[in-house]
Amino acid sequence: MSNKDKHIKLGNNPKLAKNVFEVPDGYFDNLHSKLIENSEGILNQSDKLKELPFEVPANYFEELTDSILEKTIGNETKVIPLTQQLWFKVTAVAASLVLIASFYFLMPEQSIVEPSLSDISNETIIEYLHAQQSSQEDLFEGLDSLDILLDDMIAEELNIFADVLSTNTELNYDFEYFDY
Repeated sequence: MSNKDKHIKLGNNPKLAKNVFEVPDGYFDNLHSKLIENSEGILNQSDKLKELPFEVPANYFEELTDSILEKTIGNETKVIPLTQQLWFKVTAVAASLVLIASFYFLMPEQSIVEPSLSDISNETIIEYLHAQQSSQEDLFEGLDSLDILLDDMIAEELNIFADVLSTNTELNYDFEYFDY
């Protein structure tokens, strides 16, 4: 089956070609008036729909601020501090004991062993000292090359600054220092 056979053409099928969304002529012209007539008829038939379900008492909003102020100002609430209650004190003591006990029982035992130089062989000590000395020599050699690198960078930046000053005459400004 080719792709052309898969497509359905509306013109070939009369049921699909018919516009199903057709309305009678003049339908929308008097739709608004029909809706109003129907809704008025429904309202007239039901007494419950005529009543307003939400009513506000008379002078409610005028008296509202006074009513709120009367209920809030002058009424002091009794404050009971948490630390004065017995259960709080008992709970705090129990928690402290549990914390101290957990530190005591859960901490690993540490044995204090002081190493002494007599336990280390002479060869190991000599190798360590040679390694320290060679690392210090490497450090000093690195510092010399770092000084050379920094000197080169400073010279290059100064050359760039001099070029900028020579090409931009507005940057040439003679600073005068005044002694007061």
